[in-house]
Amino acid sequence: MIAAPRLMLIRHGRTHANAAGLLMGRTDSRLLPESLQQATTLGQSLALTGPFAVYSSDQPRALNTAHRLTHPHHRRPIQDPALRERDFGSYTLTAFTDLARDPAWANVDTHYDARPPGGETLLDVEKRIFAHLLHLHDTLPPETTLVAVGHSTCWRLVESVLCGRRHDPLDEPIPPPLTVLEHPRDSLEVLRDHL
Repeated sequence: MIAAPRLMLIRHGRTHANAAGLLMGRTDSRLLPESLQQATTLGQSLALTGPFAVYSSDQPRALNTAHRLTHPHHRRPIQDPALRERDFGSYTLTAFTDLARDPAWANVDTHYDARPPGGETLLDVEKRIFAHLLHLHDTLPPETTLVAVGHSTCWRLVESVLCGRRHDPLDEPIPPPLTVLEHPRDSLEVLRDHL
């Protein structure tokens, strides 16, 4: 019996900027050495049987994670700019300790229509990510498991809808680095209601 195709959303490994407590957004930072090894170990443990396709944000922290995950399966990830992290605009590279003291940050971080100066709202990110995941779902053969390697904000938004927890303000927990969020691939259909 063939297993039903799955959706696997994987957050990239921990970076130097994560360790320093900085908000990265569209900038990038190298993965910590232990994250590289952890990604390799995770890749070896992923049960990828049957047809599967791996897409990754083209930001280096996600793409390097995806290469480590797919290497044991003799595959290469497909670089996908639509899976990039939220653009936090002027908040990019701000320390989380400073963000906690900024009265405007809580709105930017959790309210769907709050736009950071020069950046994207959560609603912007939601529309981009949902539309793209549905595009992949609609174009991949129906028996194919979809693996997407990306970023915490994107996966928080998807997970909140797939688990029936979407509301404003967003309070979905931030998935830790190298977290695998797994659902039946057909569950993506619910995203259409939010486009």
